[in-house]
Parts: sequence; C-alpha cells; structure tokens
Amino acid sequence: MKNQITLVLVCLFFYVANAQDMAIETKSVSIENVISYVIETMGKNSEQDSLSSKNITFLIQSAPNGLAIEDKVILKQTFKLISKRLSEDDSITIISYSGINGVVLEKTSPKALKKIMHALENYKSSIKELHSDGIQLAYTYAQENFEEDTSSTVVIIRNPKASSASYIQNAEAPKKKSNTILITAIGLLPEIISLIKD
Repeated sequence: MKNQITLVLVCLFFYVANAQDMAIETKSVSIENVISYVIETMGKNSEQDSLSSKNITFLIQSAPNGLAIEDKVILKQTFKLISKRLSEDDSITIISYSGINGVVLEKTSPKALKKIMHALENYKSSIKELHSDGIQLAYTYAQENFEEDTSSTVVIIRNPKASSASYIQNAEAPKKKSNTILITAIGLLPEIISLIKD
C-alpha cells in the first residue's frame, strides 16, 4: 500500500511539472471540502475572473465500482453550484482515477447540468474506455485542450475512503438509497447555507 501511494505521488509530481510548462494549474481538495472550495475559488471572488474563460478538469478519486451514494450526492450539489458560478464560455471535464481510470464526462459547458448529472449518476458506465492511469489521462487531456488566454486547471478531488473495503462494497450499490440521499443532503445543508452567506 505504501509503495502504491509513493508511486502515485511520484507520477503526480511528474505530470504537474510537465503541465506547468503549459500554464496548467493544479489544485487539490478532499471530497468533504469540495463545496467550500468551489464557493471560495469560483465566481465573483475568483482571482482569475479577468481571464476570458476557464477550462477545468476535475480528477475524482474513486473505487473500482465507482462512487458511493453519499459521494454522488456531494458531487451533484458541487456541480450544481459550479453550473451557477461559471459561464457559458467556460468548460469542464470529469475524469476518474485510482480504482477506475477514464473520462467520465468529455469537455462540456458547465451549464449543461442535465448532462453532468447523468454522468455523475452513471459514473462507471459513462466511462467508454478504461485507461491504466487516470492522473496521466487528466493532464494529457488538459494539455490537448489547452488554449491561450484561458485559465486551465486540474482540480484533484481526493477521496481516501475509496480504497476501503466498505466503500467499495457500497459503491454502485442497489437502489435502496432514498433515505441515504435525504440524510446526506440534510447534513450538507447547514454547510452550504453558511458558506453562501459568507
């Protein structure tokens, strides 16, 4: 396990170093803090609002079976907020790494909310081609879609729970989920309200 973590860190350092040559910025946030991150870095208070557009690649850590129900809820709320904060001129991509590696959502407008929600709900099946390294894939994708006068960022959404046996069992579980979604949404509500007020 320790060797795997070391290998991931070495690969990440290598890809980030190469990306810096093309002015591709890297950000990292845990899935528990991703809503706070969006509120603090996207929209009217963003440091890069003066740039004409943003190209953001979201790199999400997942289990081999995809995402657990509670993490889908968090990510759906996150991307609903992103859809409100970004403009038609911006673009987003969703790529999975760790347990499953591949493109979940090709480059698209953050306003295409129905398309984004469908990709998150059908996380694993949305990946049409599996890759050996999702991290490399994300930076390669960002480089291939790099445009001058555009803010290009890879946002790594860490999910350490994704490697645990219980998480893997819950990921893509049968559809007994309404209570879980309700409890998770209620739990998120105070944080979202307080952050938006700030």
